[in-house]
Amino acid sequence: MNMKCILWARKSMAEKSFVLFTLLFCLSIIGNAYSSDEILKVENRIAPGKKYYSEKGYTVKASGKGHCMYGVYSRAICTVLYNKGECKIGIHYASIEHGCAVKDSWQDFEVINNDTGHVAGKLRWVKEVWSSPTLKLTENPGTFMADRTNFSAVSGVLNLWTDFS
Repeated sequence: MNMKCILWARKSMAEKSFVLFTLLFCLSIIGNAYSSDEILKVENRIAPGKKYYSEKGYTVKASGKGHCMYGVYSRAICTVLYNKGECKIGIHYASIEHGCAVKDSWQDFEVINNDTGHVAGKLRWVKEVWSSPTLKLTENPGTFMADRTNFSAVSGVLNLWTDFS
């Protein structure tokens, strides 16, 4: 009888440990899914007289095409003039509501020339599972934009980067 009690207690403790570990693991995934935020920053370094200069600057906005993105950005649109600082778009991704806790997330953005109103370029913000966010410059005529993530600013272009803070 005592041996049966000891075996039952051992089995019960192992099951409780497994349940506790699973619960903590799931809470970690859910917590990360709801609190995954990044910043897309844009800086205009295209000086007057240069090929892509725009007097009224450029507007960067989410194009509405995205995958595993949650809600609206802190600012879904921002405008940046030449040498006037940077603009920021907050990105919240991988919502558990869409079953995206362990799927890649991405969002398309358009860069609009405010002088002409035409789309000057397109980019995609990408967050692959278990890796840092990256930018893919999908339409970038004549190296109009530069992904300067982890690098210094590039002169003469529209600089884009993801802030990891």
